[in-house]
Amino acid sequence: MLEVVHRDDDLVVAALPEDVDLFAAESLRAEIERLLGQGCRRLVLDASRTAYLDSTGVSLMLSWRRRLEERQGALVLAGPNEHLRRMMWILGLEEILPAYATVLEAQARVGRGLSQRPAAEDTGDTQGLEGASEV
Repeated sequence: MLEVVHRDDDLVVAALPEDVDLFAAESLRAEIERLLGQGCRRLVLDASRTAYLDSTGVSLMLSWRRRLEERQGALVLAGPNEHLRRMMWILGLEEILPAYATVLEAQARVGRGLSQRPAAEDTGDTQGLEGASEV
């Protein structure tokens, strides 16, 4: 289940569950619909406790991103573990679903309209991503 951690006007920070998969999809979809209905335009998804993300979860996030962008909003991830970051990189989603090291950084970036790159690009740190195409 999605847990709303913080709300400030049209900005919502919500914590994703440990597993974002087919079994969680309907609950997550309903929660996002509720948030969108309440005027959410900027969404920070805290993925710090998410251990598993399947194709259903990725599809949900892409759908949410599209809907938020239709409202001139944005969706970003915060705190994904190395496995999730690597998976997003392999799938080519790091530009589409930007990820930041912390919720505070993600909030700051989404508040500025995502005008800057995620932390790994800011620092030039690409450790963990080298050789990922070999997987």
